[in-house]
Amino acid sequence: MFKFLMYSMIDRFGKSLVPLFHSNPKNVDVDSLTIKGLRLHHARPLSIVHISDLHVGFQYNYHDLIEHIKIINKLQPDTVMITGDLFDNLEVFKENPHDYIPLLKTIKAPLGVYFSYGNHDQRTHLTHSLETVLTNSHITVLNNFGKYINYDGEDIYICGTDDILNASGNIEQALRNRKHLNDYTITLVHEPDYADFVKQFNVDLQLSGHSHGGQIFIPILGAPIKPSLGRKYLKGLFRLKYKKHSMYLHVSRGLGSTHLPIRIFAKPQITKIYIK
Repeated sequence: MFKFLMYSMIDRFGKSLVPLFHSNPKNVDVDSLTIKGLRLHHARPLSIVHISDLHVGFQYNYHDLIEHIKIINKLQPDTVMITGDLFDNLEVFKENPHDYIPLLKTIKAPLGVYFSYGNHDQRTHLTHSLETVLTNSHITVLNNFGKYINYDGEDIYICGTDDILNASGNIEQALRNRKHLNDYTITLVHEPDYADFVKQFNVDLQLSGHSHGGQIFIPILGAPIKPSLGRKYLKGLFRLKYKKHSMYLHVSRGLGSTHLPIRIFAKPQITKIYIK
């Protein structure tokens, strides 16, 4: 009931704030952070650009994506990882999603671009159309699936789950192709709070989105609305322990928005992660 009332208030009064707080695609935080964990010594760290929650179709368009891909490519990452909610609602999407294929192909990452589904991706019977768009864009869909990449002689296992809320996300299935328990492992999971379950499986880094950093964040009070499985870990970097193992969790604030096309004290974010 509280959540319904909050959404009603935001919908009623928030529309007047749209001109003030509407996201400009160039007004994005480009953050960087460094973590340790690779098993071998390397001349330079592995670099990942993590993005999430574009919600293309809800006040996020082709031109916004052009600007953000420019930023991504300027960062020159080894790999790009997208943790869901690429499109907001394909059933009411006014454009043809396939028109985005040539643009998505321009993302430059020598070790590949990887994607896991979010709850908005899995709210429609047209999810198969999204998978076609991604595959034709040379983006690897990690849907309860994983594979190895080789970075400077080290095998790194990258996997992702299906959406946890609206589909059948399964970390155990995603880890089935992992050869050795000690291999450095990265998993893409849309909902961050699932990390409390994932941490027991010797995963080294979980990348998530979903929460938008609250999207509307009030100083001192925090975010008035937090989505299911995005309430405990709202934004930023966390270190979770399970017995003797530690797992990092990075929660992106995302690039798009839902419900209202505004962000307050929760700027869109692109993060470059260095792993030593």
